[in-house]
Amino acid sequence: MRIASLAVLAFMIPAVAQESSWLTDFEAAKAAAKKDNKVILASFISSDSCENTAKLKNEVFSKPEFAEWAAKKVVLLELDFPKTAPQSDELKQQNKDLAEKYRITGGYPKVLFLDAAAKAVGRVEYKDGGPTEWIKLAEAQLKLNPTGDDAGEGGWLTSYKDALAKAKKEKKVVLADFTGSDWCGWCIKLKDEVFSKPEFQEWAKEHVVLLELDFPKKKQLSDDLKKQNEELRKEFGIEGFPTIVFMDAKGKKVGKSGYVEGGPAAWIAAAEKELGIKSKPKAKKGK
Repeated sequence: MRIASLAVLAFMIPAVAQESSWLTDFEAAKAAAKKDNKVILASFISSDSCENTAKLKNEVFSKPEFAEWAAKKVVLLELDFPKTAPQSDELKQQNKDLAEKYRITGGYPKVLFLDAAAKAVGRVEYKDGGPTEWIKLAEAQLKLNPTGDDAGEGGWLTSYKDALAKAKKEKKVVLADFTGSDWCGWCIKLKDEVFSKPEFQEWAKEHVVLLELDFPKKKQLSDDLKKQNEELRKEFGIEGFPTIVFMDAKGKKVGKSGYVEGGPAAWIAAAEKELGIKSKPKAKKGK
C-alpha cells in the first residue's frame, strides 16, 4: 500500500510543479515585476459567475504550456469579482479601484499587461484554441508595447500637445478619439471590437499617433485634462461619442470616423479610405 501511495505521489508531482502561482495583492505584484524585470498579467475575472472566465482558466491558465510561458514572462495577478464567494473588504476595494483605474467594462474576463510602474501596455481576452493561440495573442500585445513616451494602454496619449509633437516627429497623423469611456455603449464597442485588437494596434503603430480625449462620468480626470478635452470638443464641433478626428501635426482636421461594424479590418479599411492611404501588403512567410 505504501509503495502504491508513493507511486501515485510521484505521478502527481510533475503536474503540481506545472501549476501557475497567482498573486492577489497588487503591490506585491508590482514589487515582483520590478524585482524580476517582468510585466504583470492582471486577470480581471468573475470566478463563480462567468462562463468565459471558466473557459479561460480551464482551457488556458490551467495548462502546463501556459504555466511554463508565464514563469518566464510575467507576474500573475488575479483580480476576482465573484458573486457569492467570500472576499475581504480590503481585497474587494483593491479590485474595484483597479477596475475603475483601468476602465474594465463590458464583462469578464479582461486581461491587462502592466509594466512595473503599473502602466497598461496591452490587453487580451478569451480566445478559442487553448494555450497556444492565447499565448500568440499575448506575445503580440507585448511586442507592441509602446516605449519612450507617456502613452497609456495600447499606446494612447492623453496630451494634445504631446500628440502633435509626436505626429510631427514621426510624420504621422493624429487619431483623436472623443469618447465616453465608462458610459458610452458605442465607445465601449469600438474599443473592445477594434482598438483592443492586435491588428488595429499594429496598423496604428505604423500610421497614426493615438490620442484619447475622454469625457467619463465616473473616472476621475485632472482639471487640466478636463479643460483640454472640453476646448477640443468645442473646437472640432463634437456633438456625440464616439467621434474620431484625424488631424495633421498642426492640429488641422484631415478626416473623420466613428464606430464601424465588422471589427478591425473593416474599421481600418474605412479609415484608410478617409485618409487616402493604403497599407503595405504583408510579406508572406517563406518568401
